Amino acid sequence: MRYFELQDPPESKYVPRLKNWYGRFDVRDICPLGFPRLPERELFVIEPSERTIFTDVILFPFLLISPMVRDVIWMYREVCFYREIILLDQQSGLSRLYYLPVLDETSSIHLVGKQYKNRICILEPVPPKGKKVSIDRNLFWVRDKKKRHVVLSMDMAESLIRRNITGLGLKEVMLYHIPKES
Repeated sequence: MRYFELQDPPESKYVPRLKNWYGRFDVRDICPLGFPRLPERELFVIEPSERTIFTDVILFPFLLISPMVRDVIWMYREVCFYREIILLDQQSGLSRLYYLPVLDETSSIHLVGKQYKNRICILEPVPPKGKKVSIDRNLFWVRDKKKRHVVLSMDMAESLIRRNITGLGLKEVMLYHIPKES
């Protein structure tokens, strides 16, 4: 199976920027164990801008998805918890409903990205120690020392692309099991 990591697309400079988000809730609670501590619904005011595009996927400061993306996740019967997030542009009066998904997470996988130019793979990375793996999931998080990566299967990526999802940047990755040191 092929996998892709969600990346910031070119239109990411126009996605809504949340104001005063830090401290509203603990971002460490965005995990299956901390999920019950998250508020059921939260309202965030966004930075006013005439160029704001309410994309279907927002990656910063945490993953937010539109109702259409949530419907695709449900279609694949992925185990995922949600909290409602409302984004409000006070200047224009526009608001949009998003969902904050809480996914399964692993830190036992190493992501290795491929690089393409003109649809030709120009950099096939050297595989790290460990066996290449395939996960029986279509959507999950991979945690490394620096950040949390959102990984989805090619099937789910194609389903989202067919629905003309905005804000969907993809980078092909290979998954390798991180061997335990003895």
